[in-house]
Amino acid sequence: MTFLALVVAVTAGAQGTTIHDYPWNPDWDNDNHIGSSDLTGFLSAFGSEFGNPPEPCDYDGSSFEELVFGLMDGSIILDSLFLEYQLSQISSYYVGGCPDPLTDTIVYSYSVMFDWYSHGPNGFSASTFDPISNALQSFQVNFSTVHGTYYVVMKNLDLEYLGYTGDGFFGGFGAAHGSGTDTYSLPLPSGWFLDEEGIHINEGWSDEDWPFYADYMHILPYWHYAE
Repeated sequence: MTFLALVVAVTAGAQGTTIHDYPWNPDWDNDNHIGSSDLTGFLSAFGSEFGNPPEPCDYDGSSFEELVFGLMDGSIILDSLFLEYQLSQISSYYVGGCPDPLTDTIVYSYSVMFDWYSHGPNGFSASTFDPISNALQSFQVNFSTVHGTYYVVMKNLDLEYLGYTGDGFFGGFGAAHGSGTDTYSLPLPSGWFLDEEGIHINEGWSDEDWPFYADYMHILPYWHYAE
């Protein structure tokens, strides 16, 4: 009997070293003792409701933000997106066999009606297959669920195909693969807005991004509300 009692006591003591994760763990510091230090975890939640879902977000965004949110949650369906712009830049570059640089002014115009659209909880995108560069061109508004930030990405592989980025124009080689803005949390920059002329993305570009060199850019969305 004495031997059995010792076995039970040792077994119970061994079980006490196990850290259990319960919906609410009273041993907040996991030292196997309920003491005053465990109040830290309780006090951080004191006064809050327990077991209830989070309150719905009542953020009232701008017209552009409402469009983005609607596309993300499916309450708005994007029917089409028309894009046109003109880029211009004066830049110097070298040609093989010549020691002196050449300075030239490049003006590039582009327009497209995207024919493929995707939207979901991580943002929305519009894209099309371009016959000149034989590659996908796109306009995207992306959202990070981890950081709560938004950013815009635009791709135009024609700029590389035609040799402009290789000569140092419009942000240089690689910019055409995906020029992206800085990332922003809500509220979005005042330079990102929607009006009767379409979507405007006037902030967040650097001189390494080809949209930085736009003389004008028209981004015209057409959408309807989901039934």
